[in-house]
Amino acid sequence: MINNYIFSWAESANGKMVHVDTVKRGLECNCFCPNCHEKLMARHGDIREHGFAHHSYNRGANLKICYMVTLYKLAEQIIQTNKKIHVPSYYKIFPEKDIEFIDVKIDSSYEREDKQPDVIATTGDGKQYLIEFIFSYKIQHKQAIDYENMTCLEIDLSNQNLETLEAFLLESNEDRKWINNQTYFERIESRYAQAQKNVKVIEETECITCKLRYRCCGVREKGDSQPLIIENSGKKYRICKPDKRTSELERIKQKKQEAKLEKSKKETRIQEKQCQTEIEEEKKLKYNKENQTQKEEYQPKLDEQTALEAPLEKSCFNCQTNLSWKNRGSKYANCGAWKRLQIPIKTPPEYAQTCKSFKPLHRTNSKSKH
Repeated sequence: MINNYIFSWAESANGKMVHVDTVKRGLECNCFCPNCHEKLMARHGDIREHGFAHHSYNRGANLKICYMVTLYKLAEQIIQTNKKIHVPSYYKIFPEKDIEFIDVKIDSSYEREDKQPDVIATTGDGKQYLIEFIFSYKIQHKQAIDYENMTCLEIDLSNQNLETLEAFLLESNEDRKWINNQTYFERIESRYAQAQKNVKVIEETECITCKLRYRCCGVREKGDSQPLIIENSGKKYRICKPDKRTSELERIKQKKQEAKLEKSKKETRIQEKQCQTEIEEEKKLKYNKENQTQKEEYQPKLDEQTALEAPLEKSCFNCQTNLSWKNRGSKYANCGAWKRLQIPIKTPPEYAQTCKSFKPLHRTNSKSKH
């Protein structure tokens, strides 16, 4: 909204909006402010820009509000006079275009208590369009427009001035949006069908129970990661792709089956490994047991053999020259070489410790003799 208000349009005595260059100079223009209804003067000077000015020097009118009301009333008249408007695309499903009307009814009340729109326009095929003008910093309607099951277009005039307004309404797609478009909404599925695409419009409340609610198969706008949300008659909808949904559900089902099969295989491998471990442990235990048994059986033989092979005590009793048959329990040995060795015939057994002629007996395995 500009702050340098140039009132190039005003309301004539018959209620029509007129341009300053189409009326007489000064108070003879017979024009009024559409907001405060004060008499205006038309300025046609050579230096200043042409425009209307409030006649009273001590006026209490708010120029900002006066300008907004002038914009508002001029917008209504432009549509009523031209019987057309440029509308934006509908969620990029239906393109922007010009719509022509055969009848346009305007309200002309800037602030109202009712729920009626500013403009009700009818096309040649009988479709009605509700058009609502707004300012982002001002609320005209104290109650929301009743647009359920209707087609309603909202146009924001906040960035316009009186000289740009006509081109803005009839040629631009900026600062306007569909509050509701029942005609387009009902044609969404057939529109996609024309492009060989199967879709279904689903109310968003149904998506809560969908198995794919976190991986929605709904239509997305290009470059957007979230599904497109369509608002209509106070409800929200998504454009679902049934074929993709079925395919995705089948893929998830297949993936779950594969995961289940893989889990089963893993459990089988674990069980087989445990079983193999148990078998190996059992074999090891059996081997150790058999080995222990064999060891226990072999140990007495080993002890006996060790005892047989162990060297005898170095004693005259264990010398080859001892005449053991003469001992007969005597504590002395009977050396057969006592004369040669010049030792007593009754030889003390410990003499063998220093005897250089000591020859130990050879112990033989008694079992081997048999």
